[in-house]
Amino acid sequence: FEKFKKQMMSEGGISESSALIPPLSLRGDLSAALTMRSYIGKFLKIGLQGTLLTGPFTECMDLYGLNDEFNRKWFDYLAFALSGLDAAHTQAAPVAYTMIDLHKENAVLDYPMGGMDSLIQALVSGLEMDRGNGVEPGELRLKSRVEKFCLEEVKNKAKCTGVVLEDGTVLKAKKGVICNAPLWNMAKILEDSVVNPLDFAVAAAVNDVRKQADQMEMTGSFMHLHLGIPADGLPDDLDCHHSVLNMDDDVTAEQNLVIVSIPTIFDPSLAPEGYHVIHAYTAASENFADWESKLPGGLDSGKATFKDYRRTKSYKNLKEEKAEALWSALERIIPDIRERAQREGSVVEVGTPLTHRRYNRRFRGTYGPAPAEGKDVWELPGPMTPIEGLLACGDTTFPGIGLPGVAASGTIAANTIVGASVQLKLMEELKRSGALQ
Repeated sequence: FEKFKKQMMSEGGISESSALIPPLSLRGDLSAALTMRSYIGKFLKIGLQGTLLTGPFTECMDLYGLNDEFNRKWFDYLAFALSGLDAAHTQAAPVAYTMIDLHKENAVLDYPMGGMDSLIQALVSGLEMDRGNGVEPGELRLKSRVEKFCLEEVKNKAKCTGVVLEDGTVLKAKKGVICNAPLWNMAKILEDSVVNPLDFAVAAAVNDVRKQADQMEMTGSFMHLHLGIPADGLPDDLDCHHSVLNMDDDVTAEQNLVIVSIPTIFDPSLAPEGYHVIHAYTAASENFADWESKLPGGLDSGKATFKDYRRTKSYKNLKEEKAEALWSALERIIPDIRERAQREGSVVEVGTPLTHRRYNRRFRGTYGPAPAEGKDVWELPGPMTPIEGLLACGDTTFPGIGLPGVAASGTIAANTIVGASVQLKLMEELKRSGALQ
C-alpha cells in the first residue's frame, strides 16, 4: 500500500492531477475556452492521465501493481463509500482526490461545527448575499415544490421560461431555470408540463429527456437509523466515524456495509448535554423492489408526494426486519445500544427507501446513477438539456455522486447561465482572497 500511495501521490501523479482543474473554471458551453484559459498549462500537464482519471479506479491499481486482495477490497470499500459502486465501476478521479485528503502531510479531518446545517446556512447566506454591482440577492423559498416547468415553442425550438409551484404560483425566469432534480424525476415533471401535444418541438425535447432518463441505470437505496441516546458510561476515546462490513463478501452486497457517524464526538452542541446523536445507514445497497409494492399501483411514478405509501403492518414489519442490520452493526461499537435507545429522553427514528424517496425526492429512493450496461463507469451529461433555458445539476450530471460532485455540478450550471465575463470576475475575486488557485 505504501508503494502504491507514493506512486499515486507523487508530484505530477494521478492524485495531484485530479485536483488541478477547479470546478469554478468550468462551464457547459464554448465559453469554457475563455474561463479555463489560465489553467491550460495544468490541463496539458494532466495529459494522458486524463484517461486514467475518467476510467475505473481498478486501472490505477493494475497500473501500479496493487494486487493483494485486502488492499483491493479496501479500495472497493472506499469507492463504494464515495459512489455506491465498487472500484471497478467508480471513476478514478474522486478516489484519487480522496487519497490526498486522507494521506497528505499533516492531513486532518475537517468537520463543520454545527453539523450539516452549518453548510446549509452557509449556502443560504451566499444565496441571499447582496453583492452589489447590479447583482440582486437571491431568495430561498421553502415548501415551494415545483409542479411544472413553463414550456413554450419558440422558432421551432423548445424553451423553458419559468416554473409553476405546487400552489399554482408562476415564477418567470429572467435567464433560465436550473433544475437539481434527478434526471428520472425531471423527466416526469417535464412530461406533466406539456400543455399542447401539437407543440412538436416541446414534445420531442421532453421525449429526448425521457429517453435519457430511461437509459440511465441507478444504484440501490438506503436504510437509515437516527438515534439520540444517553452518553453516560461511554468511553472517552469513542470515535466519530465507523464502517462495519464483512470483507469476505462483496462490498456491494445488500446490507453488507453499514456506515456510522456520531457527530457529537466533535460537536457536543448538536445534542442536549449528556447525549449523543448517531446516524447509521446502509449505503446504496437496499433493493427498492422490496418496498415498491407499498406504493399506489405497486410502482414509483417518478412523482413523490407526502402521503403516497401505506404504513401497513407489513410495511412496519419490513421496516423492523431491514433495520436489524443497523442495530447489529451499532452493537459492534456500543454493545448496549438497544438498552440506551429505550431510556427516557432517547430518540429513535428509522428511515426506509420510501422515506429516502419521499423526503429527498429520489426516484426509487436511489443514491444516484450507475454505469450503463456494458460500461465500466458512468457517462454523465453536462448542464445543458435539449430545452433552451433549462439547465440541470445534481448527481445525474457531471461530475456525479457525492457532496463535492453535486456542488461542482451546481457551480458549472450557474457558470453556464451567466456570461463568461461574470464568471471570470468572480474567479479573479476568489483568487485575490486565496480561495481559488
